[in-house]
Amino acid sequence: DDGLLDKSNIKDLITEKTKIVCLIHQSNVFGTINNLNDIIEEAHKKGALVLVDAAQSVPHDLVDVSILKCDFLVFSGHKMLGPTGVGILYAKPEILEQMDPFLGGGQMISDVSLNDSTWNDIPWKFEAGTPNIAQVIGLGAAIDYIKSIGMKNIIDHEQKLLEYAEEKLKEFSNLNIYGNAKKKSSIISFNIKNIHPHDVAHLLDVSGIAIRAGHHCAQPIMKHLKVSATNRISFYLYNTINEIDQLILGLKKIIKLFN
Repeated sequence: DDGLLDKSNIKDLITEKTKIVCLIHQSNVFGTINNLNDIIEEAHKKGALVLVDAAQSVPHDLVDVSILKCDFLVFSGHKMLGPTGVGILYAKPEILEQMDPFLGGGQMISDVSLNDSTWNDIPWKFEAGTPNIAQVIGLGAAIDYIKSIGMKNIIDHEQKLLEYAEEKLKEFSNLNIYGNAKKKSSIISFNIKNIHPHDVAHLLDVSGIAIRAGHHCAQPIMKHLKVSATNRISFYLYNTINEIDQLILGLKKIIKLFN
């Protein structure tokens, strides 16, 4: 209920039969930044590989795969000012060497005969066909832009926005914030009593304020919280304190309208 992972039964969930463990690094519902070290360690003890979904954490925090010790890590371009339809898959080189290609086509082969074929070097072994060239160039530009600003500056800015927004939202007696982990990033999920989140999002949209409403691709969480959906606000390097003030004014108008 507080947005933290329940790790009490890790050893029951991860067994000798476990082949791969997939984990989210930062919750896109609660903003919780999960400490995955003990889970990854337990998975490796049982001989399982670990894939970390870092789509939410890489744009907002410093992520080091050598510290995480994960086997795979993935993140997407559109979460970090880049184009849609492109992302990054990191994997340990020794694992990629062992893996066979899952797609066939130009560039992923080294030598071909009628009866046999050999694979190209990494990463081309997994790059069958024409690459997503334009999107990859766009993602590279986005990464360069983020690096020019500095991740520490982005983190500090987002934390100021998060703390300010949470304090402002606590002034509403009929508003419930979901997830209160001590270590969280710039996401706040909430609901206003007796007002459907889709109504809140629509009325804010009319006022030029864009938030997300729905189950956020996390229906099991919604079922656990016993809600159909939540509102979600999220901040990035381009957001301002003034925008939060406008959000608060918008919420006050909506509450007044429904009462």
